[in-house]
Amino acid sequence: MRTLSRGFRSFRRHWARNLIIVILLAVCLTFSLSMLAVKLAADQQVKSVKATVGNYAEVSVSSEALMAYFEQQRSMTQAERNAQARTMTDLEEMANRAESLVPEEVTDTFSKVDEVRTYDKLLSASVTVSGLTSTSVTPLFQIREGSTSSSSSGRFQFEGNTDAAALADFVDGRKQLFSGSLYTYADYKNANPVVVVEKNLAETNELEVGDTIEASISGASGSNSKLELKIIGIYETVEAERSSESSGGNSQAMTNPMGNILYSPLSVVQKMNATPGYVTTGSYYFDSVDHTEQLQAVFSSQVGEDSTYALTTDESNYQAIADPLIKVGKTSLIGLGGALGACALIVLLAMGITIGSRTKELGVLKALGASNRQVITQYAVEVVCITLVAIILAMGATTIIGQKLGNWMLSGNQTSSSTQETAQVAGVPAAGNSGSAPRGAPTGPGAMGQAFGQRLRNQVMNTSAQEQAASIQVVYRGSLFLYGILLLVMISLLGMAVPVIWIVRIRPARILSME
Repeated sequence: MRTLSRGFRSFRRHWARNLIIVILLAVCLTFSLSMLAVKLAADQQVKSVKATVGNYAEVSVSSEALMAYFEQQRSMTQAERNAQARTMTDLEEMANRAESLVPEEVTDTFSKVDEVRTYDKLLSASVTVSGLTSTSVTPLFQIREGSTSSSSSGRFQFEGNTDAAALADFVDGRKQLFSGSLYTYADYKNANPVVVVEKNLAETNELEVGDTIEASISGASGSNSKLELKIIGIYETVEAERSSESSGGNSQAMTNPMGNILYSPLSVVQKMNATPGYVTTGSYYFDSVDHTEQLQAVFSSQVGEDSTYALTTDESNYQAIADPLIKVGKTSLIGLGGALGACALIVLLAMGITIGSRTKELGVLKALGASNRQVITQYAVEVVCITLVAIILAMGATTIIGQKLGNWMLSGNQTSSSTQETAQVAGVPAAGNSGSAPRGAPTGPGAMGQAFGQRLRNQVMNTSAQEQAASIQVVYRGSLFLYGILLLVMISLLGMAVPVIWIVRIRPARILSME
């Protein structure tokens, strides 16, 4: 106990010299703990980003296949195309309509991969609707002529999936339900002829929930060429409503580019488009971006070597957000190592100078009967006191500069690119169980908040906003306190290396004879 007391008194007695050591050590420890806090925050932020970005994929017809089909059609004259259409059988006509579509057996087969968590199928088709007036953007030539009414061609864009509440436009808030309800997974399974229309389109045509509209079935004739659809819901386009409010409610000043889009269950849209068993896109959420390459390899093995279909992921969006954070984590780790090295150097030099200047004191202590253990313990207490004060000061300073340091490091590593290219893996369709229900298909509103349909397009458009949202929240964590204690022990042990070697080698008689 007396040894511990002597060590503490020695720490107070040499306060000026110890204060300099404490300040130098506190500066290095502050930098060390700040680097450590930034590293922990960057790793946590990467983990958060990984849970929301980079785990989405789409299966669709590849751009190469679409371009080949386009070139084939462009090489034919209108007369040749008309003649070809007249001579087509029903099967050939359906195959022609399905040139830009994906068989459901392809999307269903890929949905059975273990990493896939949620799955949906989508189909977009242009359908003729009798007696319905369009509310899309007025053509420029009509505006020049002073006309604001849009002449309807009777063609409207229908989009269908297995559950309207899971569509990206509704989940992301670009569209919202105004009245009525959205179709459900049960409507898709039962092929219920229901539709959700846009608010301005409904008002222009004096339609309400419960009314019906008549759509044409592609390629059909006679009594089977029409399908009566019941309006179960009316949605509004958020941007269109904002435009209306900013123009003072002047409908002529408002443009509504989304007014021609109607939503129906996938099975209903397939019937109207006469393409049963085909979809435009298969949409998937998988467990983690870490499995992207594995999924691409699985898809490639399933569909073969041709480039008819492609798997597209949003991995590039994840990289655009996570790469600056990963770089910050690596930089902070290097800074942490350098700062700890500086701490070790300071402690070793300080203890060397201290022991060298107090050789006489050590010789006297040992001459008076103090053992090596007692002398070493006395200096250990002094080293611990110095390190403890420095650690406490460093922890306090870390809470002040940690966030600023993290922001500075992130701003230096963030990329300026606002658009990213997505990776593709191409292949050819493989046989599967056609018509099987999608594993993990939406069973409730929004499919647990996951959005489907045009998701990659929306994410690419919002990449810049996502990059700005990627930030580091440097907070004081309990683990940081534990690291501080670990540093205290390590530095104290390192600081004792010089005293231990010196004290063991001291001979009291030689020291006293020099006086």
